[in-house]
Amino acid sequence: MTTCNRTYRMRALAAAAIALGLALSPAHANNDEEAVGRASVARIMGAAPLHASQELQRYVNLVGGLIASKTDAKQNWRFGVLDTESVNAFAAPGGFVLITSGLLKQIGSEDELAAVLAHEIAHVTRQHHYQAIVRQRNAEAAMKGLQADLGKDGADFAALSKASAVLYARGLDKSTEYEADLIGVQLMTIAGYDPSAHLAVLEKLDGMSHGDPRMALLTSTHPSAKERIDYLVRAGIERLPIPTASAQARTARFNRSVRAVLVK
Repeated sequence: MTTCNRTYRMRALAAAAIALGLALSPAHANNDEEAVGRASVARIMGAAPLHASQELQRYVNLVGGLIASKTDAKQNWRFGVLDTESVNAFAAPGGFVLITSGLLKQIGSEDELAAVLAHEIAHVTRQHHYQAIVRQRNAEAAMKGLQADLGKDGADFAALSKASAVLYARGLDKSTEYEADLIGVQLMTIAGYDPSAHLAVLEKLDGMSHGDPRMALLTSTHPSAKERIDYLVRAGIERLPIPTASAQARTARFNRSVRAVLVK
């Protein structure tokens, strides 16, 4: 990579991070939940940086923002694409949602992207990660005879980051993943997307999950794709309405903003 290209890439990464509000420390957060989210995102981005394509970041934020607008959550939503071949997506407290370029390469439409983002948005609205980290921090504080106070007055960034790392490596309870699937399907349907796309994503993940190293973290922290498909079928996903609007425009947007960038 030439010095010119390297400089351009570094500037693009910095611009993406600032635009997404991911460059500030927890000390700048508006509340405890956002402080935890910022520490979590910093931990994740320490392992995988943001993708340098501003067009890709803009597009994912547009799709995610549309779905998030259908919730009642009062969050400052921010979405980002991580530059890694790992196949995964992450939600962090305070309105942060990240998806890997590796997962984006596996999905084939805007509706499938909407399914992934809606699942992560549901985690945020139900405070799944936030509540788990609060419980962990409270337990640690109780053992030390201290009062747990997340996010206030420049809370201990290292402690928040460590708590986040433990949670993302261990994963949430199965029940929270099923709940996020169900709420996510409902959100994407309300936003005008085809709910069957969620099943399509899970079927693709099921086809990859047998020993693929790119799937290692996802498969170790989630119920199997087959279990998730069975849950949604039992919950009546096939009774949800299919959008009447043509998918051609959505497909064109996806091809222009995702496939043209990632699939060379």
